[in-house]
Amino acid sequence: MEDNIDYDFIVENALRNVVKEALEIASTNGLYNGHHFYISFNSNFPGVEIPIELVNKNDEEIKIILQHQFWDLFPDKDQFSVILSFDKKKKKIIVPYNAITSFSDPSVGFGLQFKNNLKDEDKSNDNKFKKIKSDKNVEDIKNYDKKEAEVVSLDAFRPKQLD
Repeated sequence: MEDNIDYDFIVENALRNVVKEALEIASTNGLYNGHHFYISFNSNFPGVEIPIELVNKNDEEIKIILQHQFWDLFPDKDQFSVILSFDKKKKKIIVPYNAITSFSDPSVGFGLQFKNNLKDEDKSNDNKFKKIKSDKNVEDIKNYDKKEAEVVSLDAFRPKQLD
């Protein structure tokens, strides 16, 4: 008989609400006293909307940082949206809470890791291009593989590991 109480799911759902509440506080009050958020998410997850220039075919995880330059942070019931600056251009992204793989506020040493809820049938690369909204037209998306790399690297913002 299968267990009908999935405690892992219940706990993970509760922890996603911690992320939601932190984003609600930040959207209402702003971020002060050094608080800043690192949010990693699966770019292939259904409902994720990101600019095409952030797509990296070799890595489906994207990390964003909410610190000084973000606008219109809007935490909703199942997702949040925010406008970030990439190469001095403001772009809106939308991320469902279930797409989040990690959340941290390094200023207070707080962090959460999540299992990814993406099902195998949703992992198709074909889905990635259907879910992305961009300022670029459809022809640019079709020719994506032929273009020079325009991906913004966030490695400079990642914490350095000390050996």
